[in-house]
Order: sequence, then C-alpha cells, then structure tokens
Amino acid sequence: MDIIISNIGQLITPVECALDKAESSYTLQITNDTELYIRNGRITGELPSQRSEHVQTIDACRGVVMPGLIDPFWVMPNVPAWIDELPESKLPRRDLLNWSLRLFQRALRSGGTTIEVKCPHDSAFEGLAALGLLRRHHHPRVIGTLLATLPEDGADRDRSMSSLIGEVIPEIRRRRLVTFCDIGWGNHAGFITEARTVLRAATGAGLRPKLHIESAPKMKDMEQLALSLEVAAIGCASHLSPDMARNLSDGHVFPVYLPTIRREGAEERIDVRALLDQGLPIAVGSGNGLAETPARSMWSVLASAMERMQLSLPEAIISCTLNNAMAMEMSHEVGSLENGKLADLILLDLVDYREIETAMSFPPVSMVMVNGEIVHSS
Repeated sequence: MDIIISNIGQLITPVECALDKAESSYTLQITNDTELYIRNGRITGELPSQRSEHVQTIDACRGVVMPGLIDPFWVMPNVPAWIDELPESKLPRRDLLNWSLRLFQRALRSGGTTIEVKCPHDSAFEGLAALGLLRRHHHPRVIGTLLATLPEDGADRDRSMSSLIGEVIPEIRRRRLVTFCDIGWGNHAGFITEARTVLRAATGAGLRPKLHIESAPKMKDMEQLALSLEVAAIGCASHLSPDMARNLSDGHVFPVYLPTIRREGAEERIDVRALLDQGLPIAVGSGNGLAETPARSMWSVLASAMERMQLSLPEAIISCTLNNAMAMEMSHEVGSLENGKLADLILLDLVDYREIETAMSFPPVSMVMVNGEIVHSS
C-alpha cells in the first residue's frame, strides 16, 4: 500500500547524520507546505503512481507532522487491587496483559509510538509471557527488556543468580521475548560481581545490557562497570554528575533522564546544560511503573524536560524522538522522518510546531501512525 500524506503545513524532524557534529546535534529540519510518501510502511522519496488502485491519500489539513514519541523507560505495571471491586460487566478481562493494553492505548493517544517495557522475571514467566503478547499487538510498538532483580538475602540471592543465569536467560533466548537486560544498581556487598556475571550471561544470550540507578551508587564503580560492559544506557541519570554523564556519553552509553519523577529531597532542576552545549545526546523517559510513580505520557515528559531540565523546544523534541531511539539502539529504524525509516509519526492540530509550548496541558494529537498504519485518529 502506497500512502501520500498531503497538505502538511509543517514537517519537522531531527536528522540522524547531524549527530556526528556537535554543533548541529540539536537542530530540527523544518519543511513547510509539503507532502510525505510512504511505501510498505516506510518513508520514501518516490512519488506513488496516481494511477495505482492501492494509493491512500491522507489530508493533513495544514497541521504539523513529526516523528512519534519514544519512551525508553517503562516498567511493566501491576494490576491495581481496586480492579477486583469492579463488576465484571465493566471490565471483564482483568489480567496483566489487558491492563497493560489499556495503559498503552493511552500512551498511543498522546503520541507515543514505541515503548521499552522492563519486565521482572518470575518463576512462572507470567509477566514475560504477557510482554511477549504485548509485542504482537504492535500499537504502540513494544521493545522488551528483562529487568533482572536479586533479593538482598545472601542465600536467596545465590539461588536467584543460579535460576536467572541457568533457567531464565536461556528460556528468554529460546522464546525471543526481550531485546535488553537491565539491572538496578545496588550497593550491597558483591553486587558488582553479580551484575557483571548476569549481564555477561545476558550478552552471551544475545541481549544488550543496560543499568539503571535506584539510589545514588558508588559512582566510579558504576561508571567502570558500564563502560567495561559497553551497556547501551543508564536510566535515572539525574544521579549522575555532568562530568560522569559526559564520560559515559563519550563511551556511547546513553544517559536516560526521568524528569517527571520528583522524589523527596531531589533537586528541582536537573542540570544537563553543559552536556547540551557540547552537543552530547541525552534521552528522556517516563519512568512509568517505578514504585509510587503516577503514569505519565511522553507528551508530559516533553513538557517536564523543558521545565525541569531547561531544554529548548527543539532539544526536547529531539531528545524524545531520535535520542530515545538511539538509547534503544533503534535509530536506524525510528526516531526521525527520513527515507527508508519506518513511518512512525504523529499529526498535530497546530499551525506551527512552536505552538507546542502553549499546548502542553493537552496533547493536540489528531493522528498516530505506526509502521505506516493509522492506529489512532480523532
């Protein structure tokens, strides 16, 4: 199926090749009064034949088209206890899969097209099985991550290590359930050795390693581990000093900030200006699913990145699209609207992209497209 999106008032996109130069890393390409061509779910520069019976034309009504928003940090949610109080007629299916689908549909309506979902392992593989089913729905696209967790107790930890390396990771490899393996940093004795062992086993099974910070760790140890294992990203990067974030970024380890999370005692501002001024790419995620964290859309993350991290509008857009795709090692497929990439995009009911700054309270999303398919329209 060929698609023409016509009557686009403004098309905005980061350009991946620009990231090779620090001075242009946060520049948006803006094209006024244009069309976008899509073939077999991918953006193309070739004009579809108007004589073909398989051409769909979509009128953008002079709106703004931009890449879909990407969330690189979402923890698999728990089904809330209050659901059991509802009559069956109101919500007949109450399992983890269907609850997650409800939340992801909200994310989709707010412009989210790709979500990385971190899922803890369990003996019955219930959560990971649900994650596998979520990936099949494709809307939004779900990228799976094994959230490797170990108990604090030494004896239980040894058993968990054995199960994780000997059973869980091989089974995940067999089922092809996830792309990444993520471990939350711990300061207990032996953690570094354990984390290194688990992440090496995951790497051997074809998973890419990640880390995230739940409390301020021994920073030098964390930096050395991240660089030695060549992890893809470090979540909750607000714990990092600008110098350490720069060192990690230089080593191609993406810092992922969670600007909507405000813990007691946390700084009101997250200082990343020194990184931005050097053109170093940073990623921003929602942190949905973390303990005591209300669900946030990537549209609200975009607003929080501007407010709390003092990103300009272009910096916030690029961080929520192309940079997040890079943190998920998917920038060759998504994150910008370039020829050959998947047609993941959103249509905004705005006259100019700069109007986003006055539309933060409610996302003006009138259409969402994933893989060249309209998955939401209002």
